Amino acid sequence: MASSRLDRLVTLLEKGSTPLIRNTAAQQLADIQKQHPDELFNLLGRVLPYLKAHSWDTRTAAAKAIGGIVSHVEQFDPNADDADPKLDRNGCNDEMEVKVEAPTPDSYELLQLDTLDVSSILQYGKKLLGSAGKEYEYSLAGLDAAQRLAYQKQSLTSRLGLGGEYIEDDLVNANDFAANSQHKLPSTPGLPRVDTSFKGRQASISSNNAYSAMSPMESTPQTATWDESGLSKRQLNQLKRKSKSMAKTGGNKMRVVDLSVRKASEAGQTPISAAPYPVKLGSEDDTNGDKNPDYFSIKRENEDDESKVVSEFKGEVAPEKPMIQTDAEEQGLEWPFERMCEFLTVDLFDPHWELRHGAAMGLREVIRVHGAGAGRKFGRSRTGNDELNRKWLDDLACRLLCVLMLDRFGDYVSDTVVAPIRETVGQTLGALLSQLPEVTALSVYTFLKRMITQNDLGIKHPIWEVCHGGMIGLKYFVAVRRDLLLCHDRIIDGVVDSVMKGLAHHDDDVRSVSAATLIPIAEELVQLNSESLSNLIHVVWDCLSDLQDDLSASTGAVMDLLARLCTFPEVLQAMKSNALHDPDSSFAMLVPRLYPFFRHTITTVRSAVLRALLTFLALEGEGVTSWVGGKVARLVFQNIVVERDEGVLRLSLQVWTELLRQMNSKGLVYFRDDLESHLPPMITIAMHPIGLARSPIPMDLSLFIKPSGVPFASHNLAPARQYSSAHSSTGGKRKSEKKDDTTASAHNVDGHMLHGEVELVGLDTLIRSRIYAARALGLFSFYWHQNQFQEQWTGIASYLTSRRATTQFVAAMVIEEYASHSESKTVPPSVLSSKLLSVLENDRPLWYTDIASVLQAARGQCHAMLDAFKSHAHVPSAKLPNIPPVCQGDVDAGPNAFSLADAERIVSDDFDRLMKLLTPAQRVTGVQFLADARENARIAVNEAKSIKELREMRIRAAAASALVALREIPKKPSLVIKNIMDSVKLEENFEIQQRSSVAIASLIDFYNAAGKRGPVEKIIGNLVKFCCVDTSETPEFHPNAQLEQAILSLRKEEDRKDHPDAAMFEREAKEARIMRRGSKRALENLAHKYGASLFDRIPNLRSLIETTIRNGLVGELPNDIMDPESQTGQDIVDGLSTLRALAPTLDRGLHTWLVDLLPLVANGLRNKLSVIRYSAAKCFATLCSVITVEGMTTLVENVLPGISNAVDVHHRQGAVECIYHLMHVMEEGILPYVIFLVVPVLGRMSDSNDDVRLLATTSFATLVKLVPLEAGIPDPPGLSEELLQGRDRERKFMAQMLDPKKVEAFEMPVSIQAELRSYQQDGVNWLAFLNRYHLHGILCDDMGLGKTLQTICVVASDHHMRAEEYAKTGAPDSRPLPSLIICPPTLSGHWQQEIKQYAPFLSCVAYVGPPSERNRRRDQLTGADIVITSYDICRNDNEVFMPINWNYCVLDEGHLIKNPKAKSTLAVKKLLSNHRLILSGTPIQNNVLELWSLFDFLMPGFLGTEKVFLDRFAKPIAASRNAKSSSKEQEAGALAIEALHKQVLPFLLRRLKEEVLNDLPPKILQNYYCDLSDLQKRLFDDFFKKERKVVESSVGSGDKEAKQHIFQALQYMRKLCNSPSLVVKEGHKQYDAIQKQLASSHSSLRDIAHAPKLTALRDLLIDCGIGVTEDAGNISANNYVSQHRALIFCQMKEMLDIVQNDVLRKLLPGVQFLRLDGSVEATKRQNIVNQFNTDPSYDCLLLTTSVGGLGLNLTGADTVIFVEHDWNPQKDIQAMDRAHRIGQKKVVNVYRLITRGTLEEKIMGLQRFKIDVASTVVNQQNAGLGTMETDQILDLFNLGETADGKADQGGMIEGNEEDMVDIEGNVKEKGKKGWLDDLGELSDERQYQEDFNLDSFMQNLQK
Repeated sequence: MASSRLDRLVTLLEKGSTPLIRNTAAQQLADIQKQHPDELFNLLGRVLPYLKAHSWDTRTAAAKAIGGIVSHVEQFDPNADDADPKLDRNGCNDEMEVKVEAPTPDSYELLQLDTLDVSSILQYGKKLLGSAGKEYEYSLAGLDAAQRLAYQKQSLTSRLGLGGEYIEDDLVNANDFAANSQHKLPSTPGLPRVDTSFKGRQASISSNNAYSAMSPMESTPQTATWDESGLSKRQLNQLKRKSKSMAKTGGNKMRVVDLSVRKASEAGQTPISAAPYPVKLGSEDDTNGDKNPDYFSIKRENEDDESKVVSEFKGEVAPEKPMIQTDAEEQGLEWPFERMCEFLTVDLFDPHWELRHGAAMGLREVIRVHGAGAGRKFGRSRTGNDELNRKWLDDLACRLLCVLMLDRFGDYVSDTVVAPIRETVGQTLGALLSQLPEVTALSVYTFLKRMITQNDLGIKHPIWEVCHGGMIGLKYFVAVRRDLLLCHDRIIDGVVDSVMKGLAHHDDDVRSVSAATLIPIAEELVQLNSESLSNLIHVVWDCLSDLQDDLSASTGAVMDLLARLCTFPEVLQAMKSNALHDPDSSFAMLVPRLYPFFRHTITTVRSAVLRALLTFLALEGEGVTSWVGGKVARLVFQNIVVERDEGVLRLSLQVWTELLRQMNSKGLVYFRDDLESHLPPMITIAMHPIGLARSPIPMDLSLFIKPSGVPFASHNLAPARQYSSAHSSTGGKRKSEKKDDTTASAHNVDGHMLHGEVELVGLDTLIRSRIYAARALGLFSFYWHQNQFQEQWTGIASYLTSRRATTQFVAAMVIEEYASHSESKTVPPSVLSSKLLSVLENDRPLWYTDIASVLQAARGQCHAMLDAFKSHAHVPSAKLPNIPPVCQGDVDAGPNAFSLADAERIVSDDFDRLMKLLTPAQRVTGVQFLADARENARIAVNEAKSIKELREMRIRAAAASALVALREIPKKPSLVIKNIMDSVKLEENFEIQQRSSVAIASLIDFYNAAGKRGPVEKIIGNLVKFCCVDTSETPEFHPNAQLEQAILSLRKEEDRKDHPDAAMFEREAKEARIMRRGSKRALENLAHKYGASLFDRIPNLRSLIETTIRNGLVGELPNDIMDPESQTGQDIVDGLSTLRALAPTLDRGLHTWLVDLLPLVANGLRNKLSVIRYSAAKCFATLCSVITVEGMTTLVENVLPGISNAVDVHHRQGAVECIYHLMHVMEEGILPYVIFLVVPVLGRMSDSNDDVRLLATTSFATLVKLVPLEAGIPDPPGLSEELLQGRDRERKFMAQMLDPKKVEAFEMPVSIQAELRSYQQDGVNWLAFLNRYHLHGILCDDMGLGKTLQTICVVASDHHMRAEEYAKTGAPDSRPLPSLIICPPTLSGHWQQEIKQYAPFLSCVAYVGPPSERNRRRDQLTGADIVITSYDICRNDNEVFMPINWNYCVLDEGHLIKNPKAKSTLAVKKLLSNHRLILSGTPIQNNVLELWSLFDFLMPGFLGTEKVFLDRFAKPIAASRNAKSSSKEQEAGALAIEALHKQVLPFLLRRLKEEVLNDLPPKILQNYYCDLSDLQKRLFDDFFKKERKVVESSVGSGDKEAKQHIFQALQYMRKLCNSPSLVVKEGHKQYDAIQKQLASSHSSLRDIAHAPKLTALRDLLIDCGIGVTEDAGNISANNYVSQHRALIFCQMKEMLDIVQNDVLRKLLPGVQFLRLDGSVEATKRQNIVNQFNTDPSYDCLLLTTSVGGLGLNLTGADTVIFVEHDWNPQKDIQAMDRAHRIGQKKVVNVYRLITRGTLEEKIMGLQRFKIDVASTVVNQQNAGLGTMETDQILDLFNLGETADGKADQGGMIEGNEEDMVDIEGNVKEKGKKGWLDDLGELSDERQYQEDFNLDSFMQNLQK
């Protein structure tokens, strides 16, 4: 099994973007278990941590995964081979005789139902709330999983309260928070405590108010001595705990531990590193950074590092078995889920509700399938195992019941409270009950009844949460164990009694769950307990009468129960029999009891009463609909008029429809008199006008009736209040109060609707209510007219001439709705069509009364403007125009009242006239005020005008639509067409626009039936035009026609953000969206209406789409397409856009037409114009979502091959843009085809084109999440055989990429003149792997391992394969291309020689030398196979290299581009190539930012931008180096290094000589310490005293001079470590004094006694046998040649002079040496090297690190001595490897001379850090494909979780503010987070409805 797929599937449980993806991942995890049965514990261990996630969806998906996994596990039955038959656990035996074996010791720890002390649990048990304080997490943070389990098991008894009063003060003391503390399990249960006193808090507080299981009313109130206003007790308690906690690190987040891997008992672990020194993660001296690092002090902090680094462990860590697997489970001796269930049962009592929820779901899934095997063991008889199983299940039942009693967590969702823990535990109990034997199940039932009644529990007051939990348990009991209901009559009686008691409970939520309890067993109840039906029905109806509180959420559940019961004939019969004895029990009397709930405050209740009425209306039988009549019809109609919720509104209309159907079936004539009395008020309230935001128009409440049928008083504004209190004065109450005395709520749910408050309700909501009212009246009118009752038409028609705009609009809609129900032969009343025509033809009123306020506002602004002339410009009143005091639309307005025309004249003509009358002086004083006044007036006038025009447009559109529906279209239809089309174009309200879209489709159908093509073609042409006006969907052609190498999907987003006039752009964009929406709906309505005959009925629609596409996308582009006057280009774009809009609604019969167009659209993806590629990409994506198989086949065969076209960027851009839109359109539908897209998109993520790269990366971030799901998706129907074979081929490629073990060895197709070593073949395999997937990498092998040879192999092979492909296909993307090798100038000849030696068939051009010589070779570049040049030449001749497309671009010694701002780096990054490769032995030298620069060349964007990389990696790593860094910073640095290592792992290949060259002797590194001389100490102290303050003040300064001062100080100390003579020179302040002092002691500055390092060097050489004086008479070859030969490295030439003169010549004159430094000419250096290597008489070679440390082969030496050390460790490493390389036969000893207590030790520490960083990023995992984790490549490119997505606008990455107080106990300020943050993320109503659906639970239980 490939673990990589497992990793991604497990991650998808949390990261999946949709529930479908998460659930699919869960299912496929189950499939893995089915295919790999041995992976059970590995799978469970990986999934279990997700049960503790904060996200509800994650926990649910994890539970589904566990359920699927365990369902594929064989049932555990250790007695399977026994002859004893299984006992019938579901039988009805009243007595069972069981032979019980002796109990096992561990059985005594189990809880038992028979002995469980309920009273103690309720009185002393710890309540389970939403969460606990952070200290609880701190206290357990250091315990591993096993220790935590042991502690929590031991403390469970006390937490349950079974040991008496549970006392839990603060959990930890300050010592527990030491940075390096080791948490160990105490020898006795319990944790150390600390005093919790805070601001004078009393010494102790009664335990039951904080942790007792009693209800709050039972607690004794405590008076706190502190004053924290505004904080709840919980918040104060948390504040106190925070103030006591001095923890500085960790513990502030709940950690999810992977239980599949056993955690080591040690608190800290040192990661294996390739470096000799591990990264510092902690400090023994926990000063938290108070101690400053001192570069100037000689005080030593550490002991000498005298360790010898020879080699390190490279083996793999042995896998350990998961924590959830015990030894017995591993051997198969006990139930395999034993240990896992132990963890879960402990988590049932965790303080965090999320953990309890996850644990309950996990247990539910396990017990559901494997409960019968729980507790069983091998070696026991079946009887014994049955007893063990019974006790185990008995114990679990006790624990679940305890949770039901102690849980207090509730989530207020919508209108009710959901207790997610109790509900989930109830489901777990239900799963358990399915496994329990009858006796135990009955005990559970008895226990639940005690919880509900609470009669014998010894508590003072009933606890509603306990009753609620008991009722939930009972609900699942009756749903699961129906067999017991059939066997035991007393149970169903008890259930009914409990439900009746619950329905009478004072708590609303208890009533709700009580009603829900009976619904699943309603049928059994009716059959088994028919005698109790009458009583139960009475109780339910009485309960409805008693539920008068407007906040009673249980009403809905009670109504659902009632509706369910009434579906049974027995219940109806019982109700009928009750009616015979008691008329008050008839349907006619009972159903009206529901009427008060029509306008209940809670939405679900309103829905429930309507559903109940629908149930009653569906009943058949005498008297069941006797309640149907005018009163209920009017109440339902009132419901429609005032309802705000759309779902309830639809239900109301449905009830209305059924009511009319019932009345019509009985004969509407029988209801005529009753209805006629209600009809006028209904019409009146439907026609009530809608006002404006600041001018609402209240309804006349006297037109509304109460549930009793009595009208409301006109002054009463609270009908809902009257509704709810019409029948009773008592009711329920919310749990937030829980008081015995209740008062009915005064909340009025319909107040805002009745007042017409547009601002609060919303204009769309008010319009929707009028539309539904019109639909209701239209249907009523149809039935009324059908029965020859026509009197109402006169009234309705009169409303068309109303002075109120809304009234006219609604009246027209009523007529339209009537006509839509009427048959064509029905003759409509003549009065209707004439009235409607007059609406269209006649002039509209000057104004409407319902919008009079806006004209009054315009008049006010005009008046203010004229006043400004009078007051500021001093214009006489006589010259000002008069404004009428009354406005049009007012009640008493006449023809001369103020009108809109008057307002427009005043702000235009009158204003201009008055301005001309002003004198210059008047202008100066008043011009600004006048301009402002005019602008205000103009805004008011324009607003009034737009409101009037909008309302008139709606009136005309509705009237025109009504004429169309009546088929009364005038001979000159222009007015009808224009008004409907105006609505389609301009209507903002979606529902009105939708009605107009339907009307225009009906109009087209009318003309089609009449054979009139002219109007149809004109209308269709306009609709297509309107459909393409939104530039966000249909781009403009000519403004974008100049773009060819851009991806418009990216540019359009930028344009949208950076528009110069954002307000105007948004307004125009909104208008365009509205126009497109309306026309698109009209076209869709036509597609639905005509189906497969669409184009037969509307042929010009096909022509508008197909003709333009064929003309534009077949062959070359039309010649006139770029002409600014031509519409050709826009027509192509519009055709594609229209096709995209229409395709999803086309009938299947037209799909063949879409298939014919697919190749044309695919051609558009390769078009040179960006705008056409963009349109084609969006269109192609939509077509693929409609005709998926054909579309994806075309994509794979015709589109995807172009994504790797190196020649034409248009092909790549079109293909990647298509994929981008494809994923957004198809979403989960793309799953079966994901495999085809991964590799192509992956290769484009490093494309040379910025747009291709960015869009590919963005697409891949979404695509990669779907990859693990692909394998489990069934094949879609119709997939061709070629596509299936291609998919299998892609899967094979993917398998190789994700599993290195499956990678096939690369067989070179060319003959290389060399025999590769095994590691070199591995390197070639890796390079070929990168080549295959269009990836790029760094080959960073040690020096001398053959990087050049490996590169030549892959470059030569790729050239050969391209040539073969080109010869075979002639494809332009495989044409021959040259490869470019850039190297230091000294290596250009080396490359030429290597290519000539190993691959002589490759033509090679060396583009080097002076400019004249390079110019002669320019023509040869494109024809050569290999071009070799240097970095400097590449920079200088960049214009030569940039136009050429290179196949490979290889950077030898690629670390030379480590500076991203260097000119050479910038020049190299401009080159275009298919493949990019860097060769470097040291990719990281100083800091990780260098690595970013390298990858910015290889794969730009892969590591983010430079700023993102700094924030994510470089800064944390650098901060962890600081001696002042906290442990958190050190941890962040370590994590950053590890994250960077994982990110770059597959793209770096590094092998060390020690690992791959078995014949290479070891290299031993040793530190050689020496102490400062007295003179050095004196000079150090003097410098320290005088310069320290100056230097410290310069630290951190950006001033160049300050930095120079620091550098000089460091250089002074480095020189002083070597010898005082390097610093004490003439000009030194103490030069004369020191000279005199030394002269007096017969010494000098050059005396090596004052430079101990030189003495140490001498001693070291002598120890190596170099310079040893031999007897002159004993001269032999062995004595003449030293046994060892040394390389002596110094940093400074001056120090090299001292070594040469003062050590070798004076003290060791017998030593023969050579010297190599910068003074030696470059041409002579190799001669010195050869001389040293070939002449063994030379003992030493003196070198400077900068000259002798790079590129030389000095294997003649076996000892390397560093007198000085470089800040850059890689330079020292390079230097020592001059001797340690291929050809060395001896062990190489490296000695580093270090002066104790000085800057040199700091340098060595810095070297260690840099080596740690480099070796952690690039380590043994980079040694080959097998260890590279190439399976993670897909995740590395996932942008969704990189720093890019987390950086805010300021570029800073914010941390999570989870605590309301900080670590010091202070209230947080930053972010101003709310006090509810600690509650975490609660779930939404949808999740609760899905997860707590009883039917779904029962289906899963029966699987």
